[in-house]
Amino acid sequence: MLGASEFGPDFQRVLVRGCVGDPGLRALVGRFVNAGQLGFTDPASVWGWNVVAGAKYPTMLQLQTEMGRIAADNPARAGVSAITTATPDYREDDYTKGQVIEWCRRQVFKAGFEEARQAWNAGDFKAAERVMVGRIEEMQGITPSEADRGWFFEDFHDRQQRRQRVAHGLDYFPSWVAPIDRAMHGGLSYGELEVVVAYSGIGKTFWCVSRGVYATRMRRRVLHFVLEGGRAKTEDRYEAAFADALYTSIRRGDIGAALEHEMAREYAILKELLVVRGFNDPGNSAWRISYDHILEELATLRRTYGWRPDLIIVDYGDLMDAPGDTPYAKQKMSFRQLKALSERDGGYAVSSPSQARRPSPGADAKEHVVKPQDIADCYEKVRVADAILSLNRTTLEKENEQARVFLGKYRDNEDGALVRVQTNYTRGMFNVPGIEPDPLDYAA
Repeated sequence: MLGASEFGPDFQRVLVRGCVGDPGLRALVGRFVNAGQLGFTDPASVWGWNVVAGAKYPTMLQLQTEMGRIAADNPARAGVSAITTATPDYREDDYTKGQVIEWCRRQVFKAGFEEARQAWNAGDFKAAERVMVGRIEEMQGITPSEADRGWFFEDFHDRQQRRQRVAHGLDYFPSWVAPIDRAMHGGLSYGELEVVVAYSGIGKTFWCVSRGVYATRMRRRVLHFVLEGGRAKTEDRYEAAFADALYTSIRRGDIGAALEHEMAREYAILKELLVVRGFNDPGNSAWRISYDHILEELATLRRTYGWRPDLIIVDYGDLMDAPGDTPYAKQKMSFRQLKALSERDGGYAVSSPSQARRPSPGADAKEHVVKPQDIADCYEKVRVADAILSLNRTTLEKENEQARVFLGKYRDNEDGALVRVQTNYTRGMFNVPGIEPDPLDYAA
């Protein structure tokens, strides 16, 4: 392929097929073909692309019909049937689409690098920075697009399945903090983004682990992203939670034979329900994990293992890399991307913590409640969330292994619920589910 020699005839033919049903991919390929940066070299693909690009709404039937008009001596004729009669394979489609998108991003980056270099050499440093930032944002914007579109009459059975999940209580993920779950109609639901706010060291990661434990024990699939460091500590917390054992003992491998047997039995039941994804693997730079990495992992799990999560945990959203000139702008975009993630592919439940700033060094001495507007930098960055909760704890509550959970915002019901729970951090969990929380009065 011109501009991308690694894309051979088979790749080009799959790409043409993909462009038939994906207008976003078709527009992206057309942009670079029209600019002369990309060109089909396989005769069958050249013919197929000309048909697809020349039609407003191309279809496979159109390609099959046009194939009958190809002259017998046309070199494209031999390969066209590979385009029109091949059995669709979503794994090939996803791979081809991902490769083309990555190639397009690199072309945008290369153009930005050259433009910035010229501005820099001319002494216009601000222009160089502006051009490079603009090109990087453009590069980040080249992503697989999925229109929020539904064929109403054809989708009737899909809607009924969704309603039946609601009727049987299968559409939500409880936190087992009962008053909070009741206020959220049972818990976090598909298509919703939950943001959990707390000061550093209060228990955001423990909340995430509890979410994962409760969901898997309800036989839901959980994908847990660890954006800070590797996954070892998070896995140790999960191990302590499932074993109901001390976290310190788990870290030392101090598991008796009887407990190990019980764990193995439960793990056999919960097999393939939990994926913990860290980013210490080669090729990933610390603090540079973006929305694209999350989408790539989802695509890999689907393509390679046929696996799709119900609940996605991102620990934590403030650490995601995203387009923007300032850290605040990057975080604002990150949470908007997480909200978009919750609505992809029919809907995921998404939970991600965010950092709140302590008003003073001694803030933990006095009982108070962290409200949405207390989120570090600005509330604007998480205003897209469907639910905003805060975890609160004084020094005395820490000694008594207690914390307060506050529902600061819920889009579908009245918010303001405040309860005190018994924490279970020593065993990897946020709360002890068997102990009923104490409802508290909250004065806004």
